[in-house]
Amino acid sequence: MSNNIVELSLHRVARPALPSENVAEVELMPGRARRQRILQSPEPEPKTETGKNAKLRLQRREAWWQSERRVEYWKACMKMHSAIRSAQLAGLPEGDNHQRAEDWHWHPIIDSYRKAIAELLLTPASTLLNVAWKQKALAAEEHKYTDLSSERVEAAIARDLKFLAAHPTRRKRKEQSV
Repeated sequence: MSNNIVELSLHRVARPALPSENVAEVELMPGRARRQRILQSPEPEPKTETGKNAKLRLQRREAWWQSERRVEYWKACMKMHSAIRSAQLAGLPEGDNHQRAEDWHWHPIIDSYRKAIAELLLTPASTLLNVAWKQKALAAEEHKYTDLSSERVEAAIARDLKFLAAHPTRRKRKEQSV
């Protein structure tokens, strides 16, 4: 085994300042703010069916993303609680970075996760991929420990399929007879 030691410097290397005429001021909007601006833009309503459908789907997509992020947050909370508890039970020093896991209330985390799943199942889907997720979640009985019935989830899926059929992403070309 080699005793080579690599030293990393904590000092930043000074970079020469660029002349101000070479630097463009760019203000980047966060994704959510940009989407909100598009949704609430004072621009005239789209004139084509495709444009109108796109705006409707964008509204649904924003709601879906928010609901999906909530599910991911609570899933991560459950994983983190489990990891901290495991580290503390094993006596690892990393476990000391957190309050004792047994002092946490596990049930509110689970309840919040289940509530987020129920909300996502009822959130209008903007794509067929979202509908497929709902169908898989229904088959896996993700709603089992929520106040949602299978019929209510099936009705939400049926509404999504009806909406997506009525608001296609592209207009289908009419078949021309020869």
